[in-house]
Order: sequence, then structure tokens, then C-alpha cells
Amino acid sequence: MSPAPRPPGYWMHESSGRLAQAMKRYLTEEPLSNYDVGLIRAYLVQWIESPVWDQNPNMDAAGRAELQELRQAAHKITSSGARMIRRWMNASCRTSAGCWPRS
Repeated sequence: MSPAPRPPGYWMHESSGRLAQAMKRYLTEEPLSNYDVGLIRAYLVQWIESPVWDQNPNMDAAGRAELQELRQAAHKITSSGARMIRRWMNASCRTSAGCWPRS
């Protein structure tokens, strides 16, 4: 039996502190630099691409399709910043995969 996949890492545990600063700016609605958006996009991609979500025994075909859409959308977040990030995060909360981790 293969070991269970590790769950995705949380932004507050990232070791450089740069992602936490970018997320705090996002959560307090401060302006985001292109660098901030890139950090947040990379975080969301690693989070939603985690194989943990694929192993959800309660996810039906519609849930798998939603998960695939979220995975594709995470890669498309661009420097238009907070608007695209917020749209992605809101979409993640409406799926059977569950909501993105805030804390």
C-alpha cells in the first residue's frame, strides 16, 4: 500500500515569510504587486493541485469536474491581481472540494 499523499501546505507556514506578507496584503485589501500576485498564484496552484483532493471518496463526477476547473483557473490568475484571486477563492468555496484555507 502506498503512503497517503501529503496535504497541501498552508500559506502561514511558508518559510520565507514573503507569501504571508502577500496574503496579509490581500486579506486586508491593500494593493498587490505583480510579485504578490505571483506568490499567491503559486500557492493556490500547489494547494489545488494536491492529490489529496483526488482521493476524496465523497466526490462525484460533478465534484471532479469542478476540481479540474479550479485547477485550470488557478494557473490563469494573472497580474490583474486581487479581483482574479477573489473570484478563484469564491469559486473554490462553492465546490464540493471545499473552501481554500484561510488559517
